[in-house]
Amino acid sequence: MSGRVFLDTGIFIAALTKRDRLHAHAAELFGRAATAWTTSLLVVSEGYSWFLHRHGEEAARDFHAFLITLKGLDLLAVTADDHRRAVQILDRFRGAKLTYVDAASLAYIQQKKIRTVWSTDHHLGLTGAEILPRF
Repeated sequence: MSGRVFLDTGIFIAALTKRDRLHAHAAELFGRAATAWTTSLLVVSEGYSWFLHRHGEEAARDFHAFLITLKGLDLLAVTADDHRRAVQILDRFRGAKLTYVDAASLAYIQQKKIRTVWSTDHHLGLTGAEILPRF
């Protein structure tokens, strides 16, 4: 695997939730040698909210602490242009039941020419990126 890897919310959930069915796969991915990780502040927001509302404030804080351990993590900001691209993706894939965060992620993946996504969501492969883990 070479190049940047986009991290989706589901891979964080799997990595940090030992009871998750994909925990071992996620832990293996994060255990690999230096990786050029990218995610967006939208994914961070979604992940923080997921942990907060399902497992409480300490779990949400643990998620944030995990992000800090990812040396070189590129956090993509959200601009009005990003919003426009996300809406275009939502229109393009109408009927696919994409969340706004997934649409924005697909737009980032396309824009940054990212070819690998760590995710538990098949939607992030709609534009041709490889999704890991494979299951």
